[in-house]
Amino acid sequence: MNSVKYYLSEKFFIKLLEFPSLYNIKTDELYSLDKNALKILKKIEAGNFSNNLSRKINKEFFDFCINEGIITEKPVRRIKTKIKQSPLPSLKYLELQVTKRCNLKCKHCFVGKSEPIDLPFEKIKTILKEFEALQGLRVLITGGEPLLHPEFERINEFIKKLALRKILFTNGTLLNEKWLKKLNVEEIQISIDGMKKGHEILRGKGTFNKALNAIKKAVDYGFDVSVATVIHRKNIEEFNELEKLIKKLNVKEWIVDALTISGNLKLNTHLWVTPDKAGNIMKRYGFSKENHPRADGYGCGAHLLAVMPDGKAAFCSFYEDSPIGEIDEGLGKLWAMKNQILLKDLECSKINCPFLSECRGGCRFRAITLSGNSSSPDLFRCYQFGRLP
Repeated sequence: MNSVKYYLSEKFFIKLLEFPSLYNIKTDELYSLDKNALKILKKIEAGNFSNNLSRKINKEFFDFCINEGIITEKPVRRIKTKIKQSPLPSLKYLELQVTKRCNLKCKHCFVGKSEPIDLPFEKIKTILKEFEALQGLRVLITGGEPLLHPEFERINEFIKKLALRKILFTNGTLLNEKWLKKLNVEEIQISIDGMKKGHEILRGKGTFNKALNAIKKAVDYGFDVSVATVIHRKNIEEFNELEKLIKKLNVKEWIVDALTISGNLKLNTHLWVTPDKAGNIMKRYGFSKENHPRADGYGCGAHLLAVMPDGKAAFCSFYEDSPIGEIDEGLGKLWAMKNQILLKDLECSKINCPFLSECRGGCRFRAITLSGNSSSPDLFRCYQFGRLP
């Protein structure tokens, strides 16, 4: 029998997180590995594995890898990465605000007004390589409107060389076929904030059809597409109709969430919806695939860090005014400086809420904005889970 060499497929990458993992950047699937599986896959990635060894080691595991497309007999052009233990808890998700420029003036935007502030391309490169080395999984490329970054062409070219799942957050109005033909991302998230009337009350006349067409074209081009919807006073009655529309679009995820009074919404508080009404909508609408496992004992945002266009890093984008530090200090150092939220410190833990491990205390910024208390529950999530305060 001739010896056949095997190779790790180009979309699979070994990640050492809370547990050894294999990550598919195309499908966002995360496989847990035992010591033997990790050893085999490391050998395959290093090019030191053939069918002469495969059956002797673990036939069931080897056959699973073949059937799942994890390994292949054909040589592939792989991205080279460092396999090393991540910090704990791991930094899985990086929210990268590349610019504050935007072509819209959305009434609810937490970023605030559009400004010509851009994260320099060289800093973006450094940040993303550091994130990759820290065993990161997803980079959320956002803004403002990220397509308006003056060097987005260079950013787009650079990100294809990263062992990360790239997700572009866009309002969809600029996402034409020219971009769709060359975007090096696995997923595109576009906001649809109601039917035409509800959406355009927030985002402006003519934006609904542009966003809807962008979703349809992105799906046609083979991208994973997710839709984000915020609940506001003028779209509450549109959700039944909106749900029918979303389900026809063949999107992978529909995220429905409540507004937080920050940014532009401070000037438009009449659009804000109370926790009881918004929470009940969150309970009834939206869908998503099962997410990755999270570190035990930590609250919302335990695996997330945000980088702003001015080079500052924060707990998440809502905490822009209280940054952890400057990105020039290094992503690893900033991650170590992040004050994590512990579930045991929340009021939710003290009353033994049965949903705490799933809810994780909800959005802490939203909770603090409502109550002024850093340990108080996120009432929107309380109503979503039917746990009335």
